[in-house]
Amino acid sequence: MSAESKNRSLEQSLEGLHRAMIAREEREGNQPKPTATAKIIQFPLPFGEDTRAVSNPFARCSLFAAVNERQHFKDWVLIGEINGVMIEFKGEQFNQDEHDTLIQLVKSALHKELGQDIEIPVNAILRGLGRSTHKSQRQQFFKEIDRLVSGSIRFTPKGKPSYHGHIVEDTTTPQDQAVLPAYRRGLKYRLNAKFAGFYDPANYTLIDRAERQKLGRSPLLRWLHLWIVGNAEQYPHKVETIRQKCGSKTKELYAFRQALRRSLDELKTVGIITGWEIDGDDLVHIGRTPSPSQQKHITKKASKKPKK
Repeated sequence: MSAESKNRSLEQSLEGLHRAMIAREEREGNQPKPTATAKIIQFPLPFGEDTRAVSNPFARCSLFAAVNERQHFKDWVLIGEINGVMIEFKGEQFNQDEHDTLIQLVKSALHKELGQDIEIPVNAILRGLGRSTHKSQRQQFFKEIDRLVSGSIRFTPKGKPSYHGHIVEDTTTPQDQAVLPAYRRGLKYRLNAKFAGFYDPANYTLIDRAERQKLGRSPLLRWLHLWIVGNAEQYPHKVETIRQKCGSKTKELYAFRQALRRSLDELKTVGIITGWEIDGDDLVHIGRTPSPSQQKHITKKASKKPKK
């Protein structure tokens, strides 16, 4: 995808925030509700039980950072800039655990109207995440939910108003989750309808759940996975650029480079990439076979290039 088309796609996502806000006001009775507008706040993602949808803009910055130890940002911090759109964050830092949880929440909201309450057993979500249903895993899950609800995100397109909101608007949970029988441990949550544009057809990638769960706990490995599979074409990037994009707190560049090499080796071992190298200019080259839909996009893009 060219820089121009990426920019247009992301701008459309941000404009979708405004359209969804209007649609929700109409849905709640502030204005008459036309049927055509209501379609804006749907999740029409066509994917099956073994796949998950990942928002490409979320995966291409440090919103879900490649870190284990989280920071708490009392003021807005810049976590990425995609084609002129500034992305800022305030609150307790998200990492790849929150990203996996969000991906599962999106799966559970499949084909349902964004903005309505989704109710699901906690154990069903944990199983979808490939985790155990023990008490420690439930406690970890609720901490991740708390962060998704309380963490604030601000998007600022150049020359346009900012949008400030939360990915998960609110949740409802029984106070006695720890002692309730398993069949009564549930979660009710509501995704922010204004984020629907970040799951438009041009803005999300379908990933293989089993492939994701083979990667273990390394935050850099998991961040690289979503970043790589979300790009139809693999362009070379400086090691320093990747460090900035993923939000790594590794201060020494040589140490980050070593961790990057280990992660790329692992991605090759599990078959996500076909090969990689870091050249003399510290540029990272990655080989990967595009998915059928990505290959279709590449072919379409090539056909539009002017002939010499």
